[in-house]
Amino acid sequence: MKKNIAVITGGEASELGISLKSADVVYRHLNKDKYNVFKIVMEGNRWYVERDNPTQTEVDKNDFSFTIQGHKITFDCVFIAIHGTPAEDGKLQGYFDLLKIPYNCCGVLQAALTFDKLRCKEYLQQFGVLTAKGVLLKKKTFQPADLKPESFTYPVFVKPNKNGSSYGAAKVNSAQDLLPAIENGFNYDDEILVEDYLKGTEVTCGVITINGKVTALPVTELRSKKEFFDYEAKYQGQSQEITPAEIEAALTEKIQRTSEFIYTKLDFKGMCRIDYIIVGDSYYMLEVNSIPGLSEASILPQQAACIGINLEKLFEISVEEAIKNATVS
Repeated sequence: MKKNIAVITGGEASELGISLKSADVVYRHLNKDKYNVFKIVMEGNRWYVERDNPTQTEVDKNDFSFTIQGHKITFDCVFIAIHGTPAEDGKLQGYFDLLKIPYNCCGVLQAALTFDKLRCKEYLQQFGVLTAKGVLLKKKTFQPADLKPESFTYPVFVKPNKNGSSYGAAKVNSAQDLLPAIENGFNYDDEILVEDYLKGTEVTCGVITINGKVTALPVTELRSKKEFFDYEAKYQGQSQEITPAEIEAALTEKIQRTSEFIYTKLDFKGMCRIDYIIVGDSYYMLEVNSIPGLSEASILPQQAACIGINLEKLFEISVEEAIKNATVS
């Protein structure tokens, strides 16, 4: 019998458009011979099944089901395709945990921790993971008059502590540009990181679990045509993404092993992608992406394809691992 799979997307984060694109790709590539696939869209408090005709069937949030022609549909697994809140911060996973419905990504704790860039870095630093130095500014206590731009060594990097896709992020080259960058960042989050700017080679490594084995994918080198790997570089073709990365094989191996270590230490499940910057002989972790982009052009699918895993197989691995983990627990 075919399993019923919900691909849930939407939300209210600034990354809504990216979420919808990822969900569309997942919906199209999940094997319809093996699964009954339904796309669920979240629009605020309204959740509905997106169907081929104009009719939108409401989802019963009491048990995450819907009824069509008198027949109630429940789900064997949920594929979460939401970037930003309420998935990358763990809120949605808590809902599915209460309903005992398996899902394809990490749990509440892992999502909440990795969504908070500063706290995630502080946790991983305990295990020898290198990260950039920085300070945290809170919107509720921040006073422009208290800011001392001269205390920083420029350039610095300003970014929201809990947001993705480089929304609100900026490279600041001079003291006079610091305050405007901070104020812009506060439009996206109530906490802002001001970090040392690390000049080097930016790379990223996806990690997945295949048949119970934590597996680092090939490393991708990111060459941005912009000042840094910002939104336009990520999603509007203003970058080169080279897989496998053109770095020394020994360094690739170290980054892959570190990525598997971080995945394991965080007790991750499903897919994630970990970003680094290489400076000299060292590499610094930038952040952990608990729900990476999943379009045909996204980085993690590129990495999977490099070792012969196409989108259909990648998504099937994710779903089956989730169902198996739920059965074991």
